[in-house]
Amino acid sequence: MTEQADHAADALAWLRPTVRDIPDYKGPKTASDVDLDKVRILHLNESPHPPSPKAIEAIQNFSENLNRYPDIYVRALSDALSDRTGIPPEQIVFGAGTDELVHFICEITTGPGDVAVMPWPTFPRYALTTRIEGGESIKVPLNDAGANDADALLAAINNRTRTVWCCTPNPPSGGMMDEAALRQLADGVPENVLLAVDEAYHEYGMHAGGADVLDAIKHRRGPWLVLRTFSKAYGLGAVRVGYALCGSVEVANALSKTKLQYNTNSLGQAAALAALEDDAYLQKTLDLMATERSRLAEGLSSLGLKPLPTAANFVSAELPCNAAEVMKALAERNILTRDWRDPGHPRHIRITVGLPDDTDAVLAAMTEILDEME
Repeated sequence: MTEQADHAADALAWLRPTVRDIPDYKGPKTASDVDLDKVRILHLNESPHPPSPKAIEAIQNFSENLNRYPDIYVRALSDALSDRTGIPPEQIVFGAGTDELVHFICEITTGPGDVAVMPWPTFPRYALTTRIEGGESIKVPLNDAGANDADALLAAINNRTRTVWCCTPNPPSGGMMDEAALRQLADGVPENVLLAVDEAYHEYGMHAGGADVLDAIKHRRGPWLVLRTFSKAYGLGAVRVGYALCGSVEVANALSKTKLQYNTNSLGQAAALAALEDDAYLQKTLDLMATERSRLAEGLSSLGLKPLPTAANFVSAELPCNAAEVMKALAERNILTRDWRDPGHPRHIRITVGLPDDTDAVLAAMTEILDEME
């Protein structure tokens, strides 16, 4: 090692190696980065619809109390979610979206030498935070339908496993676990291992006829939790409200010891509560999304592509060429999408379901791009 390299290494001696070795963060473009009148944001799996008018009104009505700290316990929303789910309020823990809760979960379960078993590809935060905490990720391939493979997840567990992750519907594939697979996981994960089920796309999955995750795993004797969010189907991505439905007080208390006191702000709490109570508006947006999802998938099929079955608000498809090239060509036409960024799936692209004119624009652009690449 050269003297210059020695000096650079010493300068970072204060930084944990597990953090130092992670590539510098470069996040995706968001609405604040582009002109929304010109650019179609179809890479973040956001809802293209605004939240319920009742949620907007709740935010507007809260403006006189901005000098006050939020309710640490998120009591009104906890009570409402408890009524809906049957999970006691004291077993519901909130975060700034589910990604923050994933971070908390890794903090309470994972240390150097510990193992987290997870599907792959999936939400990358599971593996990233496991790495930050010094743990090891065992990545289990999805099944042929793009869903988490219960048999393979269970087979990957060893005596160092502390957490088993599953995600249904699963990004970036959109595949959904059935009730039998969920019950198999609930029964098969050892009682000294936390089973964490990420249901960020819960409302879409239920609308598509998916299994009731809580009903499928609530008999589990070991620790478990289910993650959900108001960022997707409810259209409240800007205010960041996610929550964990915990199978026991012990799991909830462990999360509460780790989370920041005021991580869920008052505007988000008020908006989420109002949105939760507007079932008619939610149903309307779910119906609209399902219509466009079908149109997008059928349109991609008509171009000779292979869309994966999906129960979420996005469609993934296998291309005849490298997905990064198509993603770049779409971006040049002001349509933002995402490749899977997974070495095992270089030809897969994921497209968020948008409004009808978004679907039209994507299909027209894909027709041009595929013709040019022949």
